[in-house]
Amino acid sequence: MKTWMVALTGLGALLLVQTLYLPDAVSAAVDPGHFVGVEASETAVWVVDTRTGRVRKCTQEFADSTPRCSDFSQ
Repeated sequence: MKTWMVALTGLGALLLVQTLYLPDAVSAAVDPGHFVGVEASETAVWVVDTRTGRVRKCTQEFADSTPRCSDFSQ
């Protein structure tokens, strides 16, 4: 009988946590995104901060290299 009580309490706690975080998940799904990438060329992407309007350019010279990005515009 004690095992059932522990299992039921755990299940109740999981359901409670899920309902507490549901509004955050819904608002995150509705938000279109903080950053948007816009293709500049085959090897470059403009990254736009949709909240401030600032942009930066990221380029990748070779497929196995890490992209390099400029600072955000002022």
